[in-house]
Amino acid sequence: MSNTHEHAAELEHHDGHGHDHEHAEVHGPVAFAVPGGLKKGALGLIVAGAVLLGAGFATAGEHPTWRLWSNLLIASMFFALLAVGAGFIVAIMHVTKAGWGVVTRRVPEAMTTYLPVALLTMLVVGGLGMHDLYEWSHPDIVAEDHLLRHKSAMLNPTWYLGSVAVIIGGWSLLTTLLRKNSVAQDSDGDVKHTGKNILTSVLFLIFFGLSITIGSLIWLMSIEPHWFSTMFGVYQFSGAHKAAAAAGTLFLIYLSKNGHLKQVNPSHIHDWGKMMFAFSTFWAYIWVSQFLLIWYANIPEETGYFLLRQEPGWIALFALNVILNWVIPFFTLLPRPNKRNPAVLVPVAIVVLLGFWLDLYLQVMPGTSHFTAEHHKLEHLHGPFFGPMEFGAMALLGGVFLLVVPAMMAKVSLVPVKDPYLQESLHHQQ
Repeated sequence: MSNTHEHAAELEHHDGHGHDHEHAEVHGPVAFAVPGGLKKGALGLIVAGAVLLGAGFATAGEHPTWRLWSNLLIASMFFALLAVGAGFIVAIMHVTKAGWGVVTRRVPEAMTTYLPVALLTMLVVGGLGMHDLYEWSHPDIVAEDHLLRHKSAMLNPTWYLGSVAVIIGGWSLLTTLLRKNSVAQDSDGDVKHTGKNILTSVLFLIFFGLSITIGSLIWLMSIEPHWFSTMFGVYQFSGAHKAAAAAGTLFLIYLSKNGHLKQVNPSHIHDWGKMMFAFSTFWAYIWVSQFLLIWYANIPEETGYFLLRQEPGWIALFALNVILNWVIPFFTLLPRPNKRNPAVLVPVAIVVLLGFWLDLYLQVMPGTSHFTAEHHKLEHLHGPFFGPMEFGAMALLGGVFLLVVPAMMAKVSLVPVKDPYLQESLHHQQ
């Protein structure tokens, strides 16, 4: 399979319940050293992002802090959801015993290692930018608003920072355990690590399903605290999985094309392409369901969210959001050959990631700009807004992401060399 290692004789491992598991052991790890160009590129993005943020802040005019923190919130959520979406993919692979994905699993495992950084950035954004982002953080506004007073039990600084610590900290802890067990199996080949990861994955999926709903409600939906949607949590989940599948596809194609992960074949790429295709469609289903339910019910507290995003300026982006996140990936990846073709998958994955950013931008920026305009009586403040700060925030945290994830890939074998399903994955064909 790979010129970096050979297959040895089959070994038997006992799982403690009277069953023997056979797998072909692979001698030696599949090593990966981060290319100097990739490391320099990541550092360059960090520097460029910081410069752009500074330049944008200096030239943004009156009350520039709201825009700074809005963009940092968008970028922080982008990479946090990307990382936890990768954790969801890993957990699903374990729970379903998806043998096909073993040789690709170290990529989403490495993506989850960004979560401690996401925890830090979200605490910084919440701690320093709260008053520019959330009207419920202003006691004078809450005192005069009957609804906000009733919601203050949850919408308050303590709950916000606590939810970040518990939720993202929980994601980080559980995904760290998944990766730790996976790597430990590389050394001893004990099948008990597979069993532990199945149990940990079940716990992660339960916690993730509950926590992403609570977290997205506090961190994103409360930007417009008079608005509510019962579908908002699953909407964030669909976006996170779609984006993680796109990013994972890009990493896998990069590693395989540059000879770092020769075990990946077109069938593996096909399955990752199917994930991107399927969850783009699932995202569209949730988007349409949320929109149509609110449109049909026609309740003022719900419709205001969409009315704001259909105002002049925002309406074009509102439509572009659906085009990037569903129309392009759906019709491009519908033919089977396209899901196996890196020349097609790479641009589609980039489009999906751009769409994911735009989706978060539309969840944050209209609300924060509207609040700032009203709070500071800036009638001239209207969007959309594109400038150095929008690019700078994503470049800054994107550089950190590209610094952390490949570095964590380099710390372990790129292939789980003693996973009991390794042979199934190496010979995966469809």
